[in-house]
Amino acid sequence: MPCVVSRDLVKIFRGGVEALKGVSIEIPCGGITALVGRNGAGKTTFIRIASGLLKPTRGYIETLGIDVTRDAERVRSRIAVMPQGSLPPGFSTPLQFVSTYLAYRGAPWSEARRRAKEILAELGLGEVMNTRCHELSLGNQQRVVAAAAIASEADLIFLDEPTSGLDPISRRGFWNSLLRIKSSGSTIVMTSHNPEEVEAIADYVVAMSSGRVVSQGPVRSVIERLGFSRVVEVYGNGSMGVDGDMVVRIGGVVIAYYRDEVDAERSLARVVRNGGKARVRPVGVADVLIIGEGGFYGEYEES
Repeated sequence: MPCVVSRDLVKIFRGGVEALKGVSIEIPCGGITALVGRNGAGKTTFIRIASGLLKPTRGYIETLGIDVTRDAERVRSRIAVMPQGSLPPGFSTPLQFVSTYLAYRGAPWSEARRRAKEILAELGLGEVMNTRCHELSLGNQQRVVAAAAIASEADLIFLDEPTSGLDPISRRGFWNSLLRIKSSGSTIVMTSHNPEEVEAIADYVVAMSSGRVVSQGPVRSVIERLGFSRVVEVYGNGSMGVDGDMVVRIGGVVIAYYRDEVDAERSLARVVRNGGKARVRPVGVADVLIIGEGGFYGEYEES
């Protein structure tokens, strides 16, 4: 049974803003699922509804087999949530904040302290666990909130942009913590703007654009469904010579997709000879959003 199921989910805010437009998603239990998409795609709205923090306008959603609209309190008792941009109280220390959160969820105080110390050390916060949170950087404060959610060992953990503001080294340490939690049996649902992050740790991906689901499935399957192997990205005025199987133009950037790797390398060489700045890379999660279904992001030329 999936951990989260939605059917034709719609959310319309005041002023007629339609954040979700008939979203149907099935998130499997176990592993890490990433919701990807640019700002305004509907990722945060979906997480807030799935966690019982926001009511949908219409449609159906259940979390952990529970109808969220009918029994939101029961859902909230079995999940942990890190809202986007959330920060701990400035007067508390990381150790106090995480310990108190775990105790509130029912852990004995000694156990709460032990687990709090372990997760803070794992996330690189061991040296500042007794420092007042207002003295920490914003990135570290976000990590404190994430530490509380992760340490909860809840059946389902929602993390909304948990690595925003983290440097590359800290981000990778955070990934390692999520992989450890996954191995313990918890299901993690996170939002991300970072394709590298999704490809590194996610098992399942839901790509969203403008309140709709563009694609969903196991990460590798979603990428392979695009049907291309390589991408040539061209910047500046050297786009002459690009002749991909599909060419997408976004502003002044040309993104050419190739089924054959050799064709991509030849195209790259032509662009460089014409004075263009370009790079070649494998097709990835970012391209699921760039290509979309029918095109959401740019002007398309398909040969």
